[in-house]
Amino acid sequence: MLLSAELRARLERLALQSRRRVKGLWTGRHLSVRRGESLDFADYREYTPGDDFRRIDHQLWARLGVLLVRRFEAEEELPLRIVVDRSASMGLEDKFTVARTLAAMICYLGLAGGDRVRPVATPGPGGEPIGLGPPGRHLGAWPQLERWLEQLTPAGEGRLADAARVLASDQSVRGDFVVVSDLLEEGWAAAIDGIGSAGGGLLLQVLGPNELEPDLAGDLALVDVETGASLPVSTSAATLARYRESLVTYLDEVARRSRRAGLDHLVVPAVEGAPERTLAALASQGLAR
Repeated sequence: MLLSAELRARLERLALQSRRRVKGLWTGRHLSVRRGESLDFADYREYTPGDDFRRIDHQLWARLGVLLVRRFEAEEELPLRIVVDRSASMGLEDKFTVARTLAAMICYLGLAGGDRVRPVATPGPGGEPIGLGPPGRHLGAWPQLERWLEQLTPAGEGRLADAARVLASDQSVRGDFVVVSDLLEEGWAAAIDGIGSAGGGLLLQVLGPNELEPDLAGDLALVDVETGASLPVSTSAATLARYRESLVTYLDEVARRSRRAGLDHLVVPAVEGAPERTLAALASQGLAR
């Protein structure tokens, strides 16, 4: 079980919020790029033959002598794709356990709010950039989505940039993305730009305690778990200080690039209680309420 009963009960009282208007195919609760039939007034436009005469503002017609038609907000569901990085580096320091739980939490939030949810894993099976999980729109789909997430294991090289290109090529539905990844691959910048072009959304960057604050000493050989490349390192106080400076610079660049791409960015340390703290952070930023 990825989510406790207590956490699921909390999630059912919340709903994901999009910072932008959505373009879906089905009625929902998010503001659409289109105008529609809700009770919320949006603006006016000039009358054209064939318009519903019931939308004419007769008071303005009497005052100004101009036929204006009232337009209203449309509300549509939020097409939501949750992209889970299952590359080999995610298997270190319990990052994948935390990432999978975060993905499950976002899926459950979307289902509880009546949004159309689909999880995506990268890399996919057989060398493909992505693997598609089952779609769902209501909480009745949760057991199937949970089983799919539970069977995921970290393996292979990161292919987030390739995954972003594949997802961006689907022009049929423009929704939000939630990317759960350590973002420790050379193509991380292209991945962020690609997700931004595909719709934007949220980036949850999961990093291990030793990645955020290394506890290393002596002469070491650091091995890339995905490529097998080895790098000899002699650690010292000065070396660790430079690492921390580089980490701050890197995270600042990720945050800056994410903002430019229309993605909210949140660093999630892979420690006990990470899902609860992430949920609190999303609520404080107005992304879940």
